[in-house]
Amino acid sequence: MIADAVPRMALSAAPSAASPADVSRRFAENLPPRIQQAVAGWNQLISANFAGDQACAECHEKEYEAHLRSGHSRTLTRIDESSLANKLAETRHYQDPRRDQVFEFSQTEGSLWVRDAANAAGAVVPVTWLLGSGTHAQTPIAIDESTQSGVELRWSYFANRDQLGLTPDHERFDDFAAGTIECFGRPMDAADMRACLGCHSTLTPPPSLPLINSLVVANVGCERCHGPRKKHVELAHLGHAEEAKPMLRYETAETYMDACSTCHRDESSVKPDATPNELVRFQPYGIKRSRCYLESPDKMTCSTCHDPHDTVSHNRAVSIDQCKQCHGDASSSECSHQPTGDCIDCHMPAVEWTSGIAFHDHWIRIPDVFSSDDSAADLTASDSPHNNGGK
Repeated sequence: MIADAVPRMALSAAPSAASPADVSRRFAENLPPRIQQAVAGWNQLISANFAGDQACAECHEKEYEAHLRSGHSRTLTRIDESSLANKLAETRHYQDPRRDQVFEFSQTEGSLWVRDAANAAGAVVPVTWLLGSGTHAQTPIAIDESTQSGVELRWSYFANRDQLGLTPDHERFDDFAAGTIECFGRPMDAADMRACLGCHSTLTPPPSLPLINSLVVANVGCERCHGPRKKHVELAHLGHAEEAKPMLRYETAETYMDACSTCHRDESSVKPDATPNELVRFQPYGIKRSRCYLESPDKMTCSTCHDPHDTVSHNRAVSIDQCKQCHGDASSSECSHQPTGDCIDCHMPAVEWTSGIAFHDHWIRIPDVFSSDDSAADLTASDSPHNNGGK
């Protein structure tokens, strides 16, 4: 729970006909002149330096089309641009499986509203964004620009079941105070909201500016990883594209992995008590503990197996061929365990995270060196096949 001293999202008394874009515009128009000037300056800076994904397609069509297939291209969706809003409005309600609570949904033009008539009578919360590509799930958040606070809603959409379920980790928030934003989910302060949006967007406004939805460049686009490229586009039209050098370079495996770890996480950002089913979501964390990575300096990164522009490949043969690039000779490819599966089945098993959603464990290791009861604090490099503990 957030301390009472931290501003909390206000509960609206009734649905508004205004769209989220209208709400953002009105909020920006009522900011103090000094802040309005700073926002205008930020918008000018972005306009002068960022080209947008579509501009990249002119010369990089293959990469652009691949990106459209990836989850990165749709990892942050405004609720008014989502088909889920219509589906929920038709569903009309959701029974919380852990609370004696029913959420009711209604829709006005451009907005989806959530009610809890029993615990927050007369109050409604407007959904702002959906976090996640929808390949596995989408979690809604509501942002109140006026208080710079919000709420991660208690329910999420799960694609494998085509239905709503409890938002992951919300078991911790079963207790709540009636008549407050806690009725609807996990309260979020400005730092929480910036953290969520930061990993699901190309760009968010700096902390010196208020978090305004219209200033968020949604989804992980080309310029999230390649940096602002408008100058590059302009020079490309003149035949001098190479004169605009990339602002972001990935010249070593470490810098490449650090870029992915910013959102996909590594040892610097996981909880010490995280369990294997939680850690499996954080692929760089596992890779950096793998013997394959530790003994292949500046050779192995996420892109060794994954096209960074495209959707995740499910072609097992191609993935196993990557293993054979190093483990192709007879002595190293013979397996004493006489497996019934393949390299991935044994050394990168699928582990369920939550609600039937599974990810492959990217800590590539001998399968009997770890236990399902291990926490992040227990899973140290000493347990890796790189050391005696893994042999």
